[in-house]
Amino acid sequence: MPNDIKILKYYLWDQYFLKYHINKRIHLPEHYQAEKTIDEFLKSQSNLNKQDLSSTTFTIFDLETTGFFPNMGDEIISIGAIKVKNFQILYDEAFYTIIKPVNKVPKTIQELTGLEPEILDKAHSFPIGMKKFIDYCKGTILVAHPATFDIDFLTTTINKWQLPHFNPNFLDSHLLANDIYSGERNYLDDLIIRLQITERDRHHALNDAVMTAHVFIRLLKHYQKKHVTNVKELQQKFSNYHD
Repeated sequence: MPNDIKILKYYLWDQYFLKYHINKRIHLPEHYQAEKTIDEFLKSQSNLNKQDLSSTTFTIFDLETTGFFPNMGDEIISIGAIKVKNFQILYDEAFYTIIKPVNKVPKTIQELTGLEPEILDKAHSFPIGMKKFIDYCKGTILVAHPATFDIDFLTTTINKWQLPHFNPNFLDSHLLANDIYSGERNYLDDLIIRLQITERDRHHALNDAVMTAHVFIRLLKHYQKKHVTNVKELQQKFSNYHD
């Protein structure tokens, strides 16, 4: 769908349809439970960025969405995540959930992600899916590639669902790669080839999270050799990081 038509459709119909369905759910127990979990997660991140890099647990996550613009009605339809600690991927603690969107998913997104209406109709609502994800993330630093997309999309969607303000401690592995491989293309596909990471099927949130985790470990080891000792020192290298 052309962007101008999408914007018109959002302002004439989608925003009201979305608000109607959100307002139906904000008084349900699942919404309250998601609120509580977000508050607990933010408290659990206190001082994590001052821990040694090897003892810090990172949650590397990826979103599959219906588009690029959460302010124009695009929604999260799946979240995949994996934890890294002591430069090791904790495969046994992998996370994956599918989220039922309010609006219809474009056919192109269905084909790209493999998430067809029959699958999405049986999925959790956003508050339930978000509670599960945030529970999984407690006591960790978030990592995404690029975080400018995933963190912003997550924050905007949480806000739209009238959940608590979400301001997590995170790292952007794309930004770290740009620092290390200055002048190179550092999108995930490029890094997979350059670093000889075993490729999994793309546009599946968990697969993308696992491949990002492999990349992130390589980046983290580089900074450790440069005597960067904790996340706070990494965050201070980039002005758009949260303190």
